[in-house]
Amino acid sequence: MPRRFPINSVTSLQLFQAMQFGTAVMIGILLAKSGLPTGLISVYEALMFLASLACFFWVVGGQNTLLQLFPKLDESGRQAALFNVYALFTLAGAATGFVLFLSKNWVAGKLTSFDELPHLNLLALFLVFNPATFLIQIFYLLLKKYKAIVLFGVASFGIQLAVVVLPVYMGASLREVMIGLVAWAVFKYGWGLTLLARHARMHWDVGFVKKYLPMALPLLLFALIGKGSDYVSGLMVTTLFDDEKVFAIFRYGAREFPLAVLMVGALTTSLLPEVSGDLERGLNRIKQITRKLSFWLYPVSMASMLAAPLLFPLIFNPDFKDSARVFNIFTLLLTSRILMPQVVAMGQGKNYALTLVGFVELLVLTVLSWWLGRWIGLDGVAYAAVFSFMAGRIFLMAYLWKNLGIAPGRYVDWKSYLAFNAALIGVFLISLQY
Repeated sequence: MPRRFPINSVTSLQLFQAMQFGTAVMIGILLAKSGLPTGLISVYEALMFLASLACFFWVVGGQNTLLQLFPKLDESGRQAALFNVYALFTLAGAATGFVLFLSKNWVAGKLTSFDELPHLNLLALFLVFNPATFLIQIFYLLLKKYKAIVLFGVASFGIQLAVVVLPVYMGASLREVMIGLVAWAVFKYGWGLTLLARHARMHWDVGFVKKYLPMALPLLLFALIGKGSDYVSGLMVTTLFDDEKVFAIFRYGAREFPLAVLMVGALTTSLLPEVSGDLERGLNRIKQITRKLSFWLYPVSMASMLAAPLLFPLIFNPDFKDSARVFNIFTLLLTSRILMPQVVAMGQGKNYALTLVGFVELLVLTVLSWWLGRWIGLDGVAYAAVFSFMAGRIFLMAYLWKNLGIAPGRYVDWKSYLAFNAALIGVFLISLQY
């Protein structure tokens, strides 16, 4: 009999993030084929961009702080922690939505290129409810209810796809889409309340909050700085190159191989509680799972490198042939992404070290983007991203070794790592000959 696919802490989050990514791709494809004017699709994308921009850093930082603290609490403390973090996220979401409501005219004029961006009132209401729902899969992970993560993903992203796409195909306006997204957020928020009613203790724990907030601050900054690298690369392209087409070519190519981002991102989230609770076991798990993941992630990434020069002109148009080379350079980010010292650092509570590393990485990116961009052109900006990300990983690994005595070999299988990366770089060099 064939073996059943195991649903565990790692695979459940990988499936969840794959559903999240797949839903976003499907929405984009279906909206493009719906006959909806491109201008309205741009409005929808701008609204979703603003929603992400307003809360991504504190959501990610808050999630990782809970993952750090939860394994160190007793049973009563864990039950209270679930309620307190959900309450804090609710308050932060309400504040974010309120600020957006008050500053909507400024936001539309300063943060977008639209003369008028509609439905910001609905977006503000969406932000009141939606950020807290990013905790649901984290709660299930901490409660070891891995199948529930998959079930929640199927329900949540199925509804999201329906409320965005169906109104458009039925001839409704973008306003109905936004109302549907608000309803989707409220549905998820209610799901979270039901989860709390079953597994949390409704008690405001001032001691926990005083411990949680200072730990969260550097992780918020780390997330904010990490995302800032995307904006630095784009800014360098617009500064160094006068041709407007160059920016589009860069943006279409400047994205990592999606499976690498999804699989490694889910791995980071799922392993953090293990490293926080039992360091030695957590280090071994990082080494074992990243080695296992490498055996299929690297070959698929290499295949994408070989296919990109052929597929980009077909999927887009011949003008985007150079985007394939940028994409292949960004695929080299796998060489550093598969290293996971940030999980070890977060597990040991070294949050300010992560923030420092983020600043170093951003500084290296800025300097290298300017220098390499002027020297070798658009490819130089892409290479700068690869080098800066690796610099950040090396800096953090050195910090852990020197200050905590945690040698890289305890969580990196060097034999397989070096072999796979040599093969990846070899395939990359081949792809340059196309």
